[in-house]
Amino acid sequence: MQADLVYDVGMNNGDDTAYYLHRGFRVVAIEADPDLCKRAVSRFGKELESGRLQIVNIGIAAKPGVSDFWICEAHSVWNSFDRTISSRNGLPHHRIQVPCQTFGWVLEQCGVPFYLKIDIEGNDFLCIEALQD
Repeated sequence: MQADLVYDVGMNNGDDTAYYLHRGFRVVAIEADPDLCKRAVSRFGKELESGRLQIVNIGIAAKPGVSDFWICEAHSVWNSFDRTISSRNGLPHHRIQVPCQTFGWVLEQCGVPFYLKIDIEGNDFLCIEALQD
């Protein structure tokens, strides 16, 4: 375990990432939505440059590959691999294709964190399962 490392799985707008950075942690932020990743790169340029933040633009899935990901056009917190989540209440949504990796791969690449925040609308259990392995 790395005592200064936090994972933000499902970074979304980066507010949780900002909090962890403010508290002095190094952060690995994982986000499937490429537009949210672009905004985070703009927001966290200094932290990225210093190496305190790594943004990984992937989805977490049961196996590596490319998968359909549904973007909720009204509320990015409802973006999901599950269309029923991103289309709830009849909200407009659209599909994109995103690269995916297992959470086990992330742990191998980045190490075991001190703290793990998971909010990935339907695939959260994949992270928990990987921790048990």
